[in-house]
Amino acid sequence: MSLAFVTPFSDYRVGSLRNTFRRLGFPVIANKSCITVRCSLTTIELMQKLKEEFNDSMETAIVHTPSNLCVIDTLQRLGLDQYFQSEIDTILESTNMLWQQKHKITFSNVNTHAMAFRLLRVKGYEVSSEELAPYDNQDCVSQQRVDVAMVIELYRAAHERIYEEESSLENILAWTTNFLNHQLHSNSIPDKKLHKLVELYLNNYHGIPIRLGVRRNLDLYDMSNYQALGGKNRFSNICNEDFIALAMQDFTICQAQYHKELQQLQRWYADCRLDTLKFGRQVVFISYFLASLLISDCASAHARLAFTKTTVLVTLIDDFFDYGGSRQECYNILELVKEWKDKAGAEYASKDVEILFTALYNTVNELGVMAGVEEGRSIKELIVGLWVEVVSPFMIELDTWSDDVQLSLNEYMSTSWLSISGRIVVLVSLPFIGVKLSDKMLMSEECTDLSRHVSIIIRLVNDVCSFEKERKENKGNNCMSILLADGRGISEEEAIAEIKEIVEYHRRKLMQIVYKKGTILPRRCKDIFMETCKAASYVYTSSDEFTNPQQLKEDMKSFLGL
Repeated sequence: MSLAFVTPFSDYRVGSLRNTFRRLGFPVIANKSCITVRCSLTTIELMQKLKEEFNDSMETAIVHTPSNLCVIDTLQRLGLDQYFQSEIDTILESTNMLWQQKHKITFSNVNTHAMAFRLLRVKGYEVSSEELAPYDNQDCVSQQRVDVAMVIELYRAAHERIYEEESSLENILAWTTNFLNHQLHSNSIPDKKLHKLVELYLNNYHGIPIRLGVRRNLDLYDMSNYQALGGKNRFSNICNEDFIALAMQDFTICQAQYHKELQQLQRWYADCRLDTLKFGRQVVFISYFLASLLISDCASAHARLAFTKTTVLVTLIDDFFDYGGSRQECYNILELVKEWKDKAGAEYASKDVEILFTALYNTVNELGVMAGVEEGRSIKELIVGLWVEVVSPFMIELDTWSDDVQLSLNEYMSTSWLSISGRIVVLVSLPFIGVKLSDKMLMSEECTDLSRHVSIIIRLVNDVCSFEKERKENKGNNCMSILLADGRGISEEEAIAEIKEIVEYHRRKLMQIVYKKGTILPRRCKDIFMETCKAASYVYTSSDEFTNPQQLKEDMKSFLGL
């Protein structure tokens, strides 16, 4: 029997997808409007077989712990874990019990040990990193066969450091990074897929949003890399093609949905007359791409649209404050947002102000109505308050820059974490993800802390990337320029190192909140903050990919099927 799925596509997408499937080694049947991929199991058979295999007695589950963890990791890397959440929860609950008992099944193998730590910590279990202390330098594991697959597991586990004092994870990260770099640069990884996976991880591990990782794993995944885990492999009768084909089916169904939403956004952009503006970055596609990375499931269309529209509007208004409008026009926009009333054309400072505010006014009102349907209450007042919170710092920054006022880093960060707009784009999206959220939850200290940590990270990595551009434009208020001008005489390299330390501090604080169980916000909401942080690291790795997309453009084509 075979897993076969047929998905309608426009002509130009069929060729691209055909090549993708052939590159993966699948037999493909393609015609003008559809593609069929065949593998050894039907979708239902594969899902049922996995569920049956997971349904063990405790004694059997203990024996199969290594292969259970491998399959959980596989499902997560291929974006299929959403269909097996109850089974995954059951396995991790039993794995945590074994971990706390120091059962030999979780401690006798480096790979299993590291993978168990990572999966349990991310799920919110209290697992001590000191259990990995025996591996905090390469000599400690030299008695076992040190191979790339083993080191990758330790490398991934080390990235789950959430406390400053976790020196074991810091040491593991240092030596595994050096080991993998050496293997990479000496061409010592003959497996091409594994070589590219190591490249991906070393390039920017924290900058791989889950859904982007899924897309890349469709090309790079190879279950044979798990052979080093040892033990009985209960899933030996399920091959790469079965997993990948199911993942590709899920992925292509989402792509069809994404295309419909992009068409809606293009109509919205034109209806709002934003296409008539002579200034500003054109970021509809980029903003939607980021939205689809953070909120990927087909059922959350309204959340992606809210995220994208908010990002587009905040970018255009930011550009208007930066260079598109006069100081008077910018003050006019702030006053309009605070007053929040539709006006006659003659009452706006300019045509550009009218277009921007009218687009903002109508879009926010529309989102308020949509949220009212989904949430059963109005959140328009909340959204308007968030917009005042964003535009006010825009004005402060404009006044500071125009009047050549030099700020301290603390003064700068007190408002710039809001002007980077991470808080508003996430909070406007959350009411549309299918989770009931009260105003109390959205305005809670926990939600504010999540917003602040994410926004500070976005601000800092953005500032590092935009420093040279802003220096040429004589805009002094940037964390880099502030550190270089504070009288200590530090170099640019030292300033960047300081900023990276601050970023890592806030990343750890963010992870502590996201991973903690029993907090006011559901985990699904907290995960969107975490994915936003990854997206920021992805966009601002070494250059401003949001403003001048290079790698992002290629990833966007691949992800959205454009």
